[in-house]
Amino acid sequence: MRSLVKLLAIAVFLLGATMPAAWADIQEIAPGTGLQSAVVVDTGANGLCETTAGIGDIQLAQIGQGSPNRTEIRCGANKTVETTAAGDDVQLVAVGAACKNPNVAVVDTGANGVADTLAGGDDTTVITLGTAPANTPCVITGANGVADTAAASGDDNLLLMSGTAEPNTTVLRCGPNGVADTSANNWQPAGDDVQLIAQGGGCSSNQIVVDSGPNGIAETRAEGPDLVLAVVKPVKVTIPAGSSTGAKTVKFAVSNVEYGAAAPPARGYRLSVTAGSCPGSTVSQVDTDAKTPGIQATTNVPLGGKLKGSFTVTLHLEDITTVSTKIPFRCAVNVTAIALDTDPDEDDAANTDNNGGSVDLEVFDKNDL
Repeated sequence: MRSLVKLLAIAVFLLGATMPAAWADIQEIAPGTGLQSAVVVDTGANGLCETTAGIGDIQLAQIGQGSPNRTEIRCGANKTVETTAAGDDVQLVAVGAACKNPNVAVVDTGANGVADTLAGGDDTTVITLGTAPANTPCVITGANGVADTAAASGDDNLLLMSGTAEPNTTVLRCGPNGVADTSANNWQPAGDDVQLIAQGGGCSSNQIVVDSGPNGIAETRAEGPDLVLAVVKPVKVTIPAGSSTGAKTVKFAVSNVEYGAAAPPARGYRLSVTAGSCPGSTVSQVDTDAKTPGIQATTNVPLGGKLKGSFTVTLHLEDITTVSTKIPFRCAVNVTAIALDTDPDEDDAANTDNNGGSVDLEVFDKNDL
C-alpha cells in the first residue's frame, strides 16, 4: 500500500509539471435527483415514528420507534468512559477507555431510537432514559430525492409534500482551485438550477456555486478534471438501494515482533483510529481484540504472536455524493497501534511507520441512477 501511495504521488507530481493546476467544483447532489435523505416526515413531539413511508421513500425510523442511533450519552469531565450500554443501545467507546474530550459520544440509542441506558460516573445524559428525542427524522427521501409519502400519522409532521424535492439545496460547491468551473443546467438545459457564482468567477472553499432552484432537482454536473483510478483491493462498502447507510467491519492483525532477551512475555496496546479523509462519523466500535466478546479498549499481544483487532465503518447517504452506481466515493481512515508503555507516542522500534497505516474505503451508492 505504501509503495502504491508513493507511485501515485510521483504520478501526481509529473502531471502537475506538465499541466496547470485545475480542480473541479464539488458535486453535492447527483444530477437528475433531489437531495437524498431530505426529511419528509419527522417524529413529532413524542419522538416516535407513526408514519409508514410511501414507496420510494426510506423508513428511517421503524413504526413505534425513534430515529435510530442518536447520541445518548457523552463522556464526562474526567474524560473516561464510565457507562455500560443497556438494551439495544450501542457502546461506541469501550468502558474504561479515555476520551479525547468531554463531549465524545460513548453510547447511542441503537436501532429502536429509545434511550435504554443510565449514565454512569460523570458521563452526561443527552437523551432521558426511556424516551426518544422529538422531531427527529421518521421518513426521508430515497434515491430520487423526491418525497413519495402523502400524509403523516399520529403526531408526526409532514415537512415535504409528496412529489416535491427540497428546493434550493446545494448542487455544487467551490473546489480547491478557488474558481467556479461549472455553468448551471449543463446536464439539463431546460433546468431551473441557480448560478450563484458566475462561471470563471472567483470563489472561496465550500462556497455554493449552483443550487437546485425551486424544483429541488439537480440539473447540473460539475465541470473540470474528473479522473477515476482503479486501486488495488480497497475495502468495499455498499449502500443498498432504499437504505440510508452502508457498513462493514474492518479487521486487521497486530503482531508483537519485539526482539531481545529482555522482551517481556507480552505488551499491552491500544488502537488509534481516526476518520482521516472520510466523513467524521465513519469510524465506531474500535476493538483491540476481535475474538473476545465486547469492545476491548486495550489488549496484551504475546511476544512473537499476533491478535486481530477491528473497527466498524459506516457511511451515510447524506455524507457522500456520487453521480453513478458504478463510480465510487473514496476516502481513507488512519489506524495506529500504540504500545501502552510509550503511550501517547508510538513505540521506538526500528521503523515507527510499521505501527500504522491507512485503510482505503470504496463506497458504492446503489441509490444513484
